[in-house]
Amino acid sequence: MLEEMSEDARVHVRNVAENLQLAADLGYGDVALLVPGSDGDLVVIADARPMTAGSAIPTTRVGRVIDRDDEPEAYDTLTTGAPSCDVKRRTRRGIAFSSTAYPVGGDGGPYAILVRHLGQAVSEAPGKMEVAFMRLAQLLLERLQRGPIRNIDTEEPYATTRLAGDGVLEIDATGAVVYASPNAVNTMRLAGMESQLVGGPASALPGGALAVAPVIGTDGAREKTVNVQGRSLRYRTVALADRMLVLVEDVTDAVRREQELHVKEMAIREVHHRVKNNLQTIASLLRIQARRSSSDEAARALEEAVERVSSMAVVHEMLASSTDESVDLAAAVTTVVDMVRRGLTGADSGIRIAVDGTTGLVPAQVATSLALVAAELVHNAIEHGVGPVGSGNVTVSLARDSRSVSLTVRDSAARSPKPSMWNRRHIWALLS
Repeated sequence: MLEEMSEDARVHVRNVAENLQLAADLGYGDVALLVPGSDGDLVVIADARPMTAGSAIPTTRVGRVIDRDDEPEAYDTLTTGAPSCDVKRRTRRGIAFSSTAYPVGGDGGPYAILVRHLGQAVSEAPGKMEVAFMRLAQLLLERLQRGPIRNIDTEEPYATTRLAGDGVLEIDATGAVVYASPNAVNTMRLAGMESQLVGGPASALPGGALAVAPVIGTDGAREKTVNVQGRSLRYRTVALADRMLVLVEDVTDAVRREQELHVKEMAIREVHHRVKNNLQTIASLLRIQARRSSSDEAARALEEAVERVSSMAVVHEMLASSTDESVDLAAAVTTVVDMVRRGLTGADSGIRIAVDGTTGLVPAQVATSLALVAAELVHNAIEHGVGPVGSGNVTVSLARDSRSVSLTVRDSAARSPKPSMWNRRHIWALLS
């Protein structure tokens, strides 16, 4: 169905589907998006039930073919290309409702149909807030008929939904506030607004000049967070014909928590950076001591200690540039084994080391242990398997499943009839 549409039509239909929940919550009723199948029957591809009222449709109907007797308005709209409203109320689950269908797009006929159900209990005795919300829902559905709502800053299709605690504002074509929900009034007061809200210009709202005013006169939407009087307000503004829908949320606590997490993250990264520097300093001191040692055995022991300390430093260096306590084990092992090769054989050695396999991110503790193991096994493979002055291949293979990661080291002598004890070593570690 969607595959047969043009790219523009698919973008439009997806944008309508992504905004259905907003229409359902503002309109106090179920909404559904239908597209015609190859046989002319209408199939539900998206639907939403309101969080603000009882639903006549208890579960999703996505994927279902809609019977003509159940939704005659939808089929009328598909035929005529004009909105259609039922002439009598229906009842489901004890909820009486009316049904209206709207055409979506297409000069040559609609390529989708929007269906809205409105409960009788809401439509016959609405309060001031319900009237304002249903008016905005109606305007939103009419806007969605014409084409995708686009972000005025990025030109990308824009979708949003109403969150718990959101304030709702209605702005007219002149930029004046004509309705403000109780949550919106409280949010504005907390942000320091003392003047009359309804009747005043949207540009006078806390941060309104940046977040709301630029949408006036456009056919798009904008989402922006502004800081005013120590509060962080997230505005979502959508142009609707001669009106604008504004959702405003006080995200002060969320922004503060995000800033605190960022500070902690930077502190942790700085700790890893300093640990890496300290480990490199220790490795340098051990290397100097090894060069000064008169005992070959002591020098070898010190050089092995340098490898181990440097292996840990590699992991901490990667953690210092990471956003979490995980590193790419394959990248860490590649760096470590190359460091071991250069330390044992020099840059011009005939020994080639290859690391194959991917592991993705693994916890730092596991990565540190396996990096140390990789350094030790590669050192042994070069020293006892290939020989530091010889030529050959050492292969480090990495593999991972849902619970563990494994590391295998092989040297080129593994092809001989009587392989030595150093030809192959395998180790695995649990990830949790």
